[in-house]
Amino acid sequence: MSKKPKNLVSLNHLPGILLASQAECERWIEAGLIPVAERRTIQRRGRSAEELMFDPEVVAQLAAEVPAWRGPGEGSGSAQPSQGRRKDNAHSPDDAAHRRRQSILAPVRRNTGIYVAEDIRRIESGRWKPERVFAGYRAVFSQSMQILPESDPIEFAIEFAFAEPVEVAAVALAPARVEHTELAGASVALEARLIELRDATFEACEQELVGWRDELETYLDAFEDADERQAILGGIRGALDKLDRVHASDKGGPAGAARKLRQKLDDFRSKAAARRLRHLREAQIREASGYERYAAIFPVARSLNRRFLFLAGPTNSGKTYEALKLAREAETAEILSPLRLLALEHFERMSEEGLPAGMVTGEERVLPEGATHIARTIETLDLHRVVDVCVIDEVQMLGDPSRGWAWTQAMVGAPARLVVLTGAPEAIPLVEHLLAMTGEPLEVKILKRKGRLRVEGVPANLNKLMRGDAVVAFTRRNVHDLRMRLVQSGRTVATVYGALGPEVRRAEAARFRNGEAEILVATDAIGMGLNIGPLRRVVFSTLRKFDGIRDRQLTAMEIKQIAGRAGRFGHHDEGLVTALPEVGGYAQVEKIIGQALTGDAGKLRGKAYVRPNQETVLSASEVLQTDRLGRVLQHLYDTLVAGHPDLRMADMDEMIELATLLDTVGMPILDRLSYSMAPVDGREQLAVELLLDWARQHARDGRVQAPDFGVNTDLLKLEARVKIATSWLWLAQRYPDVFEDVEEVVDLRASLNAKIEEKLVATSVSHRRKPEDKVRRERGKPSQKQGKNRRRRTDKDVDGMEPFQARGHQASRKS
Repeated sequence: MSKKPKNLVSLNHLPGILLASQAECERWIEAGLIPVAERRTIQRRGRSAEELMFDPEVVAQLAAEVPAWRGPGEGSGSAQPSQGRRKDNAHSPDDAAHRRRQSILAPVRRNTGIYVAEDIRRIESGRWKPERVFAGYRAVFSQSMQILPESDPIEFAIEFAFAEPVEVAAVALAPARVEHTELAGASVALEARLIELRDATFEACEQELVGWRDELETYLDAFEDADERQAILGGIRGALDKLDRVHASDKGGPAGAARKLRQKLDDFRSKAAARRLRHLREAQIREASGYERYAAIFPVARSLNRRFLFLAGPTNSGKTYEALKLAREAETAEILSPLRLLALEHFERMSEEGLPAGMVTGEERVLPEGATHIARTIETLDLHRVVDVCVIDEVQMLGDPSRGWAWTQAMVGAPARLVVLTGAPEAIPLVEHLLAMTGEPLEVKILKRKGRLRVEGVPANLNKLMRGDAVVAFTRRNVHDLRMRLVQSGRTVATVYGALGPEVRRAEAARFRNGEAEILVATDAIGMGLNIGPLRRVVFSTLRKFDGIRDRQLTAMEIKQIAGRAGRFGHHDEGLVTALPEVGGYAQVEKIIGQALTGDAGKLRGKAYVRPNQETVLSASEVLQTDRLGRVLQHLYDTLVAGHPDLRMADMDEMIELATLLDTVGMPILDRLSYSMAPVDGREQLAVELLLDWARQHARDGRVQAPDFGVNTDLLKLEARVKIATSWLWLAQRYPDVFEDVEEVVDLRASLNAKIEEKLVATSVSHRRKPEDKVRRERGKPSQKQGKNRRRRTDKDVDGMEPFQARGHQASRKS
């Protein structure tokens, strides 16, 4: 019967067992004299190879038959020398010693059942190849022993390296040939040493285990809670399942092996206790924050008998109109918008209708006495002002990893008797899932689009766009490239993209709406409620975008949201959607857009995003006993809602990075939290440096100077300066006594925005030459033939559109 795989030996071991050369062993295997116990497939240098394995006990029994296998005149070393061996058939003393040790080990393994082998180590000898030397023997002892009190015994192994006994070395290193009786005597001596080491080692381990169990009981008695004691025991038990071998040697002896075992057990106990303490801390933080019962941290909302109405529909379905109508008819209302620009539009509209209106955004507060209807950006929601109606616009933003937390907070915490949601129907599953936490009633009203939306059967020609068309790109650079190509072809263009301030976006949208600009070039910023007026057709310049992590194809919901801006009700009977030829094969493009418009976009499901509030940060700081905000936020990000069935953490990477930088500033943790939440682009080094400088001024002087920028610079720097001024005003809302020069910065931002608008307008209209300018230019022209050739090349360039793109880059740099 075959032995276990670990007890089989390879061809390399046969010469030592049979006291023969490897060539002889190979010949005897081929002749069938040595039976093969198993054939294994191994990987060698990337290739599969077959290795023969043998039962050492069977081979040892065949040793007596070796003389009969040899032919007349053959000695123990006679065989044809293989390539690389010495031609005189002599073997080095090391080879002979190795073969003798293998013969000694075979009966030891058989008699004891202990795995024992030569301890061959590689040492650097200064040669090209490291030298392999014999260092003794290595044995593995295993035994079941009781480690934990009142638990079943656990089997563990000790790997023991020990020196070769003197009587064994005398036989292995003998200069003359040794007899079988001498090999048998050496085996007996080695076996006796092995048994002695095994018994002494496990006896020492048992003594250490007795003391360790007593200490563990004393340690556990210090915990009054039985659950805590069981949790620590469970942690140790789990670690024991993965207990590695304990390595020991002659140097420490059996007592050293026992000490190493105890050291491992002490380490398991410490780690189990640390894990338990960490779980307790996490539970304390969750309990203090209330995020385990998220709805309970909004007591005002819970005190109201709230009901929800979800006006779900695509763009241009009138859902926002109906929601604002409900808000205007109520005695008190709040309208929560995703953008400052939309909050401003709602405020102005309500003011024009004679309502006592106010507005609150991250950078400004316009709250006249007696204001009943307040337009807000959603992050500024007042969790304590009870109103009759609260409108939460663009509720599909629940699925946004960065800002979705604000919509979650508004839905669960808005203190209104009627909460009106507007957004895409794809958000219905997530809205229902979230309201299951509060148990509040939800009515869903599905609205249909007003006016048809159709995908055109042919791509759009950029040079033949019509008034009322909008070209959509997804990077600032591509927006400007398209704008300059259109301007150079004689079109008037309005431009809208995210880097522009709300005032500039609004002014550019007004130019398009009023007919001052024929074409609109924009990013997906137009897809979120911006009033752009009679948009006839949406033209995609690409169906891919970089989302901050990767370059990907637009989702069906994104395509539907952007394309839905075409064909505004009351201006056009239908909206048209198409793409430029460079997007790709139009048949495939038409199919993608068509499926997005007519099919079901991906539903928003799963968990809602949340972010820790100030109280949670303070609680975590106290429990963790640190005021390092970066560490506190990272801990909350990792643990606060881990495993929660309904909630997950919003993206906080940039916030944590800013917090880590702000930890170098000597100010209270909540002040550093406010600074880390400021609307600063972490990729803009200047903006980050200024934020840190403002924090240092705040901590040192109690006053922060206003930024001092000029307005005579390029467009890119002007946009960056607007963002910096906006961040300064955002902080001024939270620290009015520290950021005093608000009017000065408001004026500065207005000047920067005006300069941006001036540049956009100046470069958005083709400057056609007067007839006299044309005559003057003709005088300096080359011959008519050259002019014709040049015109041919120009026509060819127009078809290819590449030179226009190059000129667009140059014009962008000039602006």
